[in-house]
Amino acid sequence: MVIERRVAVVLLLDRAGRILMQHRDANARTSPNQWTFPGGQIEPGEEPLDAARRELWEETGLRVDDIAPLGVFYRPSVFDNGNEVEIHAYCGTTEATQDDVVLGEGQAMVFVTIDEATAKDLGVTAALILPVFLGSEQYSELRLRH
Repeated sequence: MVIERRVAVVLLLDRAGRILMQHRDANARTSPNQWTFPGGQIEPGEEPLDAARRELWEETGLRVDDIAPLGVFYRPSVFDNGNEVEIHAYCGTTEATQDDVVLGEGQAMVFVTIDEATAKDLGVTAALILPVFLGSEQYSELRLRH
C-alpha cells in the first residue's frame, strides 16, 4: 500500500447535537460539490492532532482543544489506483453556534442535524467515516454531554 497523502478531519457536534459539515466548492480537488467535514492535509512533520486543530481553525475560525481520536481510516485514492489516503479522524463538541462559524473554505460550513447529514451527497471521506462515527461509543458519549 502506498500512502498518497495523510489528512486529518474533525467531526464536531454543537449543543443541539448537530454536526458541522462543509459543502465543498466546484474547484475542490476531491469530492467537488459534495459534503464533508472540516479538515485537510497533514503537513510534513506535523502531528495529526495538530493538523486537525489547525485545519478546523483555518476552515471555520473555531478553536476546539477537547477533541479525541475516532480512528485512523484508509480509502483508495481517487487519482491513482493502488494508492491510499490515510485519514486521522477526531471528534468532539463545541459551545460555538452557527454565528461563530467563519467560512474559510468551500461553499458552506454549517451545523446540520444527523438526519440531514446522512441524507446529503457525501464526499468519499465523509461517506466512509460518518457511519462509523454514528455507530461509535464516542458519538454516544458526546451526545450525552449536551
